[in-house]
Amino acid sequence: MKKIVFMFAIIATTSGLMAQAPAAGKIFISTKNEGKKFQLGSDKSVDIVVNNIKSYNLNDGTDVAQYVADSNPGSLQSMIADWHKGMKMLNEVPHAAFPIKVQGGENETVFILADEDRVYKNGSTQKLSVIELFDVTPQGKIASFNQYIQIPATNEFGQTTGGKFFAPGNKKLDGTTFQFSNRGEIETMEKFMKAYNVMDAATCASLMADSVKMHDFDGNVFFLTKAMLPGVFAEYTSLDWKPLSMIPLKLTDTDPASAIMVNATEKRVMKDGTVWEKELLESFYIDNAGKISEVYQFSKGLDKKSK
Repeated sequence: MKKIVFMFAIIATTSGLMAQAPAAGKIFISTKNEGKKFQLGSDKSVDIVVNNIKSYNLNDGTDVAQYVADSNPGSLQSMIADWHKGMKMLNEVPHAAFPIKVQGGENETVFILADEDRVYKNGSTQKLSVIELFDVTPQGKIASFNQYIQIPATNEFGQTTGGKFFAPGNKKLDGTTFQFSNRGEIETMEKFMKAYNVMDAATCASLMADSVKMHDFDGNVFFLTKAMLPGVFAEYTSLDWKPLSMIPLKLTDTDPASAIMVNATEKRVMKDGTVWEKELLESFYIDNAGKISEVYQFSKGLDKKSK
């Protein structure tokens, strides 16, 4: 009888210790878990994620269903299967795994710190350092996945900066790299093109600075004002400006001013019947206020069809 009482005492003590497992941290986002703390997760969840990574490195996608929960169309399972179709080789090497869970929650989150090498079937290669979050259910399935990437300087593509700006007369800017800009430059140019093609002077003017410095393809430099637009459009019966590509760029670590490189074809029909048609490469400079402030223009004849 004493042994039974003693065993119950041990079980009760152990259960109490588990209930009082150390908790730390805090959830701040407005969800049902707001304000809750975290506890350590289990080695079981770590093993599931590590085995999933081993399967991932096989790069055949055959074991996806074994580890990933959702199999609905457009789910994580189908996304992973599609990912493998474009890869020639994958090698993820975990350096650390850390499982946690929200107090009172069921799922556990496993943090993975790893390096990864990728070789795509199209010939591109990629080397990454990653932090990954795997949400693991009590049934041992991965319910969701998030990845945060650090791109090494040796990576073949995907850098956040690149290229080089040559400005020998400006020591501060000479050698500066470029980075993509995202202040609505594409939307501005699409709106400008649409208005230009229907000769809507008011809309074009709304996207321009008060005076735009023009460098045309003949080497002429002049200033185009908003008030001049109706007169410019009056020379034509139709305009057809079609974009081929647009690339918005800015100098790294400078003010928000940017430039958008636009490759396009343009056909102008003048009122005297003259037709002008070229392929253009133009740089539209967008000032800090988001307005077109300067334009550099280059042109060539349209490619002739081979006989």
